[in-house]
Amino acid sequence: MNTIIQREFLDHLKSVQFSVLFAASVILFAVNGLVFVQQYGRLNSDYRLHVSQADRHPSTVTTPLFKSPSPLMFMAEGGEKSSPPGYSLSPKQTLEAMPAGPRNFKLPEVPELDWAFVIKMVFSLYVILLGFEAVSGEKERGTLRLVLSNPVGRVKLLTAKYAAILASAVIPMLVGLIVNLIIIGIFMPSVLSFGSLPRIAVFLLLSLAYLSLFAFLSLFFSSLILRSSLVLLVLLSFWIVFAFIIPDASTLLAEKFAKAPTEYQLAKLVGPTIKQEVWGRMKKVQDRIKNGELKTEKDILAEADLAFSEGQDWVRKLYADYDNAMQQRVDLAQKISRASPSALFQYSAEDISDTGPAAADRFLKDIRDYSRVYDDYILKKVRKVVGTSPWSYSTSATLNGKYIKLESPQPQEYEGDKSDFPRFAEGKPTLLDSLGIGLKDIAGLVIWNIILAGLAFSAFLRTDVR
Repeated sequence: MNTIIQREFLDHLKSVQFSVLFAASVILFAVNGLVFVQQYGRLNSDYRLHVSQADRHPSTVTTPLFKSPSPLMFMAEGGEKSSPPGYSLSPKQTLEAMPAGPRNFKLPEVPELDWAFVIKMVFSLYVILLGFEAVSGEKERGTLRLVLSNPVGRVKLLTAKYAAILASAVIPMLVGLIVNLIIIGIFMPSVLSFGSLPRIAVFLLLSLAYLSLFAFLSLFFSSLILRSSLVLLVLLSFWIVFAFIIPDASTLLAEKFAKAPTEYQLAKLVGPTIKQEVWGRMKKVQDRIKNGELKTEKDILAEADLAFSEGQDWVRKLYADYDNAMQQRVDLAQKISRASPSALFQYSAEDISDTGPAAADRFLKDIRDYSRVYDDYILKKVRKVVGTSPWSYSTSATLNGKYIKLESPQPQEYEGDKSDFPRFAEGKPTLLDSLGIGLKDIAGLVIWNIILAGLAFSAFLRTDVR
C-alpha cells in the first residue's frame, strides 16, 4: 500500500496542476498576510482610539460600545471590516448601529482573500482536478486491471489514491500557511499568541475535513462513470453548486419564505403606530385636561411624559420586531445554505476565528446584558430611565388660559461624579466555546465525509475493470 501511495503521490507532484497550485498557494497566502497586517492594524488602532475616547467621556444619554476586531480574521474574515464597528446604546436598550460599509453574508462582490476562501475555492478545485481520473483514467488507459492483478485489494488501492490526493494538497497548503504566518509574525507577532495556535491547528483539521470530502466525491464519480471527461464535468457542476448556487439561492429562498416586512412596509406601519400609540394617548391626556381631571401644570406634564414614554415603547417595539424578523430571515438563509459543505466549512471557520454572524450575535448579547447595568446606573444617578425612538414629539395644552408646551421626554445627562460609571466588557469565547458554537457545522462536515467515503468505496468495489 505504501508503494502505491508513493507512486500516486509522485505522479501528482510531477503534474502541472501541482506546480500551479504550489505557486498560487504561496502568492495567495502571502498577499493575505500583507493585507491582514494593514487591515487589522487600522481596525485595532481605530478600536483603541474609540474606546479611550468613550472612557474619557461617559454619558447617561448615550454611550458608544465598540467591538474589538478578531486577531484571527486572516483565517476567516467573516465581514469584520464591513460590519458596524459598534453600537450607540441609549436607555431602555435603545441601539443604533454605527455606520459601516455594505455587507453580504453569503458571497461578497469582492470576496475576502482569507484562508477560508483560498481553501474553499482554490484547493477544493485542485482536489477535483487530481481525483477526477484517479479511477476512470486508469481504466481508460488499461492500467487499473494491471494494478488489481497484483495482490492488492480494492479497498487498499482506493485508500492509497485518497491519501495521495490529500497529501499532494496538504504540502502546498502548509507551505503557503507557513509563508503567511511568517509575514504576520514579522509585522504583528502579538497576533500569534499561545491562545491563537490551538485555533490555527483546529482550522487546519477543518480544512483537511473539507478537502477530504471533495477527494471522496472525486473518487466516487471516477469509479461510477467510465469517461474521465464526463467525470470532470459532473464534478465541476457539483463544485459550482456547492460554492455558488446554494449559498446564493439560500438568500433568495429566505426572502421568499421568511415573513419579514420590507423597509417600505415598515415605513407604512410607523405612521399608524405613532397615531394610535402616541397621539391616541395624548388625546386622552387632552380630554382629561378639558374635563378638569388634571388641575395643575405639574400633573399635566407628568401625564404627558407618561403618555409619550408608553408611546415610545410601542414605536421601539415596532422597530425591534422588524429587526427580529430580518434576523430570522438571515438565520433561515444560513440554515438553507448549510446544505452545501462549503457553507459548513465557512461557518465553522468563522466560529473558530471568532468572526462572522455568531460573533456579531455574541457581541449584541453582551450589549443587552450591559444595558441592564447601564439602566440601573442611570436610575440611581438621574432617578428615571427615559427611552427614545427615532422619532420625537411635541404638542401643547392650555390650562386656565396658560400655554403649556408638551414634549416627549429625553434622557438626561448626569452632571455629577461619574467615576463609578460601569465599563463595558466584551466577552471572548474560549476554544471550547467556539467548538460548541460550530459543533453542528463540524458534525456536518464529518457526515459528508462518511457518506461520500461509503459511496466511493461502494462504487469502486463494484467497478468492472475490464
